[in-house]
Amino acid sequence: MGCIANIIVGIVGALIGGWLMSLLGGGGVTGFNLASFVVAVVGAVVLLVIVGLIRKLAS
Repeated sequence: MGCIANIIVGIVGALIGGWLMSLLGGGGVTGFNLASFVVAVVGAVVLLVIVGLIRKLAS
Protein backbone atom coordinates (compact mmCIF):
# COMPACT_ATOMS: atom_id res chain seq x y z
CA MET A 1 0.00 0.00 0.00
CA GLY A 2 1.06 3.55 -0.49
CA CYS A 3 1.65 6.26 2.08
CA ILE A 4 -1.90 7.62 1.97
CA ALA A 5 -3.39 4.13 2.31
CA ASN A 6 -1.17 3.44 5.33
CA ILE A 7 -2.32 6.65 6.99
CA ILE A 8 -5.95 5.76 6.33
CA VAL A 9 -5.42 2.24 7.72
CA GLY A 10 -3.86 3.74 10.86
CA ILE A 11 -6.72 6.17 11.43
CA VAL A 12 -9.47 3.65 10.72
CA GLY A 13 -7.57 1.06 12.76
CA ALA A 14 -7.51 3.39 15.74
CA LEU A 15 -11.26 3.87 15.41
CA ILE A 16 -11.85 0.12 15.17
CA GLY A 17 -9.52 -0.55 18.10
CA GLY A 18 -11.26 2.05 20.25
CA TRP A 19 -14.65 0.64 19.33
CA LEU A 20 -13.57 -2.93 20.12
CA MET A 21 -12.07 -1.89 23.45
CA SER A 22 -15.24 -0.03 24.43
CA LEU A 23 -17.24 -3.19 23.65
CA LEU A 24 -14.93 -5.18 25.91
CA GLY A 25 -15.28 -2.65 28.72
CA GLY A 26 -11.81 -1.17 28.37
CA GLY A 27 -10.70 2.31 27.50
CA GLY A 28 -10.39 3.28 23.88
CA VAL A 29 -7.91 5.72 22.40
CA THR A 30 -7.58 8.39 25.08
CA GLY A 31 -4.67 10.45 23.85
CA PHE A 32 -1.04 9.86 23.01
CA ASN A 33 0.12 7.20 25.46
CA LEU A 34 1.27 3.58 25.30
CA ALA A 35 -2.16 2.04 25.95
CA SER A 36 -3.77 4.09 23.19
CA PHE A 37 -0.94 3.19 20.83
CA VAL A 38 -1.47 -0.52 21.50
CA VAL A 39 -5.23 -0.17 20.96
CA ALA A 40 -4.63 1.63 17.65
CA VAL A 41 -2.13 -1.00 16.49
CA VAL A 42 -4.49 -3.85 17.36
CA GLY A 43 -7.27 -2.08 15.47
CA ALA A 44 -5.04 -1.59 12.43
CA VAL A 45 -4.04 -5.27 12.49
CA VAL A 46 -7.71 -6.28 12.64
CA LEU A 47 -8.44 -4.00 9.69
CA LEU A 48 -5.53 -5.41 7.68
CA VAL A 49 -6.73 -8.97 8.33
CA ILE A 50 -10.23 -8.05 7.15
CA VAL A 51 -8.88 -6.33 4.03
CA GLY A 52 -6.65 -9.34 3.31
CA LEU A 53 -9.60 -11.72 3.60
CA ILE A 54 -11.72 -9.58 1.30
CA ARG A 55 -8.92 -9.38 -1.27
CA LYS A 56 -8.42 -13.16 -1.07
CA LEU A 57 -12.13 -13.83 -1.55
CA ALA A 58 -12.38 -11.33 -4.42
CA SER A 59 -9.59 -12.91 -6.46
